[in-house]
Amino acid sequence: MPEYKATVIIPVYNVEKFVESCLISLTGQTIGFDNIEVLLVNDGSTDNSEAICKGFADKYENVVLYSKENEGLSKTRNYALARANGKYIFFLDSDDRLRADTVKSVTDFFDTVYDEVDLVTYRIIQYFNGVPVITHNRYRTLLKTGVYDLLDPENRFITQTNVNICIKNRGEDNLLFDTTPNFRHEDEKYCCDILREKMKIGFCDKGEYIYNRDNMDSIVSTKFSPENIFDTSMDFYEQLFNSFSRFVPTYYQGIVFNDFRWKLKDGKLLPVHLDGEDWERANIRIDRLLAKIEEDTIVLHPSVPELQRYYWLMRRPNSHPIVLCDDDNVRIVLNGRELLSAKKIKLSVENGRAKLMSPVFFFLKKSQVKVFNNGKAVEFVFEKNMKSTDVADFMPSFYLDAQAENNVTVVINSKEYKTAK
Repeated sequence: MPEYKATVIIPVYNVEKFVESCLISLTGQTIGFDNIEVLLVNDGSTDNSEAICKGFADKYENVVLYSKENEGLSKTRNYALARANGKYIFFLDSDDRLRADTVKSVTDFFDTVYDEVDLVTYRIIQYFNGVPVITHNRYRTLLKTGVYDLLDPENRFITQTNVNICIKNRGEDNLLFDTTPNFRHEDEKYCCDILREKMKIGFCDKGEYIYNRDNMDSIVSTKFSPENIFDTSMDFYEQLFNSFSRFVPTYYQGIVFNDFRWKLKDGKLLPVHLDGEDWERANIRIDRLLAKIEEDTIVLHPSVPELQRYYWLMRRPNSHPIVLCDDDNVRIVLNGRELLSAKKIKLSVENGRAKLMSPVFFFLKKSQVKVFNNGKAVEFVFEKNMKSTDVADFMPSFYLDAQAENNVTVVINSKEYKTAK
């Protein structure tokens, strides 16, 4: 029988401003602090972090401090996993905190579903300058405490990618974090691997992981530039998808597409540092993964802006949206399903440059489009530069004097449509 109800693993690296509040959040846990084992692993800090941790270890017998040379986050967590004594294991970064009811609420719930799941998640709330910011879209699905079937397509966007989790302590059989150099999805892979066996996840709607965004120099502030992570990220996605012989479960489709989504938005997906055949090969890797992601995973994702959604449908090798031009509407239809219908084309004007902002242009050639202003034909640029990290660059653009009186119309496949700002 484990000595503690839970072990909390805390890697420590140069967090002298934050680690004390992190530890105080544990001493005040409603389960009773003596029911918690705290494993602090100093990963070669060069500031006062170790001394602060030592103060807590000297004061509390259930707080253990280990110090080692700097090896990185994954090896540091693995070091502690081999030494955990609690029935359950939590992970906590040393600049973050847990709300007071977290350990008790989560472990009490886990006890009730122990044979059904291997991982229980709970809410993570990001704080910037002390103010909570928008929560993850998974909480549009995780609405109440319970067990969620990850084979159900309705749950494809839970996408558990952070370590706001509680897992069973399996001792020597504990799953370890991936230590591949320049791999920045170790939390995501860890959760994917644990969930794989039962394809179910528990959710406790009590408790809270308080994620501190103020410390951008912390142990988890990693470099996500494509130069550093493109190959290791693609390796992870490919190995994940290839591990399924026929069909990739929609949950794992959601995991990869969610990464594609935010990386494209932040300019961290496309390996624009590559040229020629290297660039082509890299894009083939992206598109082969897209081919295994269902259209519904793209169309239904709750956090994808409209233009980006259609950008992905344009890229997906086995998707064939078509543009239908009626007298009153221009439409996008996919497999008989109408995805978009518009009477007017949105016109965006900034610094004398106008853009026609409609998803229809992802699926059109320049020869199918004509632009007029006050009845006169307008020269426009319409090039699909796949190296662009801004999907708006795929839209037709032209010079427009915003101070003049303008009446811009667009002809698509011989049908004329008005524009609207």
